[in-house]
Amino acid sequence: MKKLLLSMFIVILIAPVLVMGGGKRGAEEQEKAEEAPAVVEEEPAAEDTRANEVDPWIIDVRKGLEKYRGKIVFKGPLGQTPAWDTEIVLTNAEVEKIRRGNYTAAIAWHGQQGEYTDALGGGIKDGLEHLGIKLVAETSADFAPEKQKTDVESMMALKPDVIITLPTDSVTSVATFRPVIDAGIKLVLISNQPDGYVHGKDFVGITTSMPYDQGKFMADAVAKATKTKKVGIIFFDADFWIVNFIDDVVRDTLADSYPDIEVVVEEGFANPATDIELAASAIIQRHPEVDTFYVSFGALPAALACEDADRPDIKVISQGLDKPYMQNMLSGGNIYAIITDSTYNIGVNTALLAGYGVLDKPAPEYSISPSATITKENLKDMWKLAFRVVPFPKEFEELMK
Repeated sequence: MKKLLLSMFIVILIAPVLVMGGGKRGAEEQEKAEEAPAVVEEEPAAEDTRANEVDPWIIDVRKGLEKYRGKIVFKGPLGQTPAWDTEIVLTNAEVEKIRRGNYTAAIAWHGQQGEYTDALGGGIKDGLEHLGIKLVAETSADFAPEKQKTDVESMMALKPDVIITLPTDSVTSVATFRPVIDAGIKLVLISNQPDGYVHGKDFVGITTSMPYDQGKFMADAVAKATKTKKVGIIFFDADFWIVNFIDDVVRDTLADSYPDIEVVVEEGFANPATDIELAASAIIQRHPEVDTFYVSFGALPAALACEDADRPDIKVISQGLDKPYMQNMLSGGNIYAIITDSTYNIGVNTALLAGYGVLDKPAPEYSISPSATITKENLKDMWKLAFRVVPFPKEFEELMK
């Protein structure tokens, strides 16, 4: 009995000293521990607080975006209420748990879009690296649904824990990604949602840009650019919700806020590599009175059509920051304005959602990151904010003077 009491006494004395003093067992340290029990109790509480705090890297990576977050006035593709990406957070403890999991991920792109895809992918890769999730595959479908299906089948053989994708469309992607879900692989979506897919069951979450602002900003730019009040629209003729939505916001804003502007003609495109330039050339030939083009994305092919037709007066408004677009705009070419999203941060948000997936943590269903208008004056700041990992082109410095 005496031995038992003695053992309990020793444990009571030593335990707090181990917590505070890294294993010191001297009599003086034991007495100090007994005299200051409040300190002994606070240390674990402090550790718990740090564990439950938001990972500071996540906070830091979003600095500079605050002023671009306004009121959300639209619904997602299935009527979801969007949330700002500030709702996507992981604690220090959650990040450490993910890092210990040895998880893997793969990216199935819809297609490559120059520096834009580089920045978006850079955000994904930086986020995955921060979480300790290994990227095992990355493919591009070149905007072809059948190729994305083949790409996904190939990457599934690597058995990743997460597949991150920007689906080529809402219809064919239903069959493309169903095997992913059936295999228990977590699916994270960028911008586009396969028809009928259920949040929390079929996919972790969707993250994208602020599409309403993008459409509004582009419509305002069209209104500033046009002199004849005759406008041509070159729209993305595919089942791709976010771009379709932006196109509609442009149309609605022009009709409601600028009734003096006439949309003379609309031409659709499916393959941006070839169809945009053809559509712009056709409009120039049939409707020479048009002096402004709105293009869903892919401003440069429309600008090249204007150059070929010797029409320096036609202005092109579109979205998607990249080097050729900016070079054309800064050089006095046909591109008048470009709207950007916070591309790099959308990538980071995507990686964080992958973290939610492997933790089985409920994620925001539809999260958005801010958009803004690029001008000659703010290009350098916006490039850094939107693209982060893509170096600012040196040749732009001279053009901006």
